[in-house]
Amino acid sequence: MKTTKPLCKAVSSALLLLTASTVLNTAAAEDSVIFDGDSTPPLQLFLGSENNWSVPVWGEETTTHKSEVLVVRLKEEDQMSIMQAEWNGGLGQVYWQQPLAVDMTQQVADGLALSVVARIDQKPKKSVNLKMDCGYPCGGALNMTKLFKAIPTDQWFRMSFKLSCFEDAGANMANIFSPLVITTKDQFQISVSEVSLLKNPPPESLVDCG
Repeated sequence: MKTTKPLCKAVSSALLLLTASTVLNTAAAEDSVIFDGDSTPPLQLFLGSENNWSVPVWGEETTTHKSEVLVVRLKEEDQMSIMQAEWNGGLGQVYWQQPLAVDMTQQVADGLALSVVARIDQKPKKSVNLKMDCGYPCGGALNMTKLFKAIPTDQWFRMSFKLSCFEDAGANMANIFSPLVITTKDQFQISVSEVSLLKNPPPESLVDCG
């Protein structure tokens, strides 16, 4: 397996730009799907802000409690089912969560990666983190601000992170409730068509832990 590239080179050499026809072609015996237009039970999609950190996402559009700090849309686009999250200012997060914690230490040992097919619709104004949550305040976060500002808007791409990156960042991989949390506190918009755990993600998509 190739060595992962430094984050600063991600745009040119560590991200795989995708066409719509290749987005869903990621199946393998060891792989598991978190989201591919629908969340895989028992995982459920939530959003949150300081008014309420746990609002289930239902229907075509869901907003944070008593505010529009964050708007999450489930929509059809170019023959794909996607999740689009739009931050309008203020701290908010969108995340997939299961009711019981999962032990992911074996997946870490096996070298699996969290792989996300995404599109930057509006570049972030402030810091954006991707995090694995192991029960507040436990978590391991990777700062994606530099990458998301560098990626061209309106292009689908795949980014993959070894699970060991989140462990190194502080996540207790034996007690994972949320395999992916996206959080920021100012204007930003991202669309996601797939979130998976992959044993062999495309080497070009692997991003250094940073």
